[in-house]
Amino acid sequence: LIALYVCISASAGVYNEWLYKNMGKADSIHMCNIRIYVTGCLFCLVTHFGVGEGSALAPGFGGLFKGYNMYTWALVATYSMMGLLLAQVMKLFDSIVKLFISGSSMYVSALLTVVIFGRWPSVLFLVSMALVTLAILLYNLEYITLMGEVKKGD
Repeated sequence: LIALYVCISASAGVYNEWLYKNMGKADSIHMCNIRIYVTGCLFCLVTHFGVGEGSALAPGFGGLFKGYNMYTWALVATYSMMGLLLAQVMKLFDSIVKLFISGSSMYVSALLTVVIFGRWPSVLFLVSMALVTLAILLYNLEYITLMGEVKKGD
């Protein structure tokens, strides 16, 4: 199941990048977002109405926002902003950069967790951060080496 999720997620990322860079090359970022999000919303709406009557997610517009509270709307706003930011990254850069930005968000998450909640990260989290740091350094090794040589030449 995890392998299937990974394959579908990677395929969706590549497809989104293709949409932004090929089909939406001449369009503004907003038109690309509208095209992608309308498709996603329609797919989710069809899925919502396809759920059976006996489910907790009973179909119909009445249950569409059932259970939403202040925190839910805060998450909706946060993910909307994150989606706009990632759309800009996908249009200007590639999927690898998007993955490194997502991996680098671990640093911000760890710092805010300590500052806001006073909770220190676990050993597993710190090991994960070390792996992300290593990946970022390896990806940029050529650039780092080149910058070091330029500074030696001055």
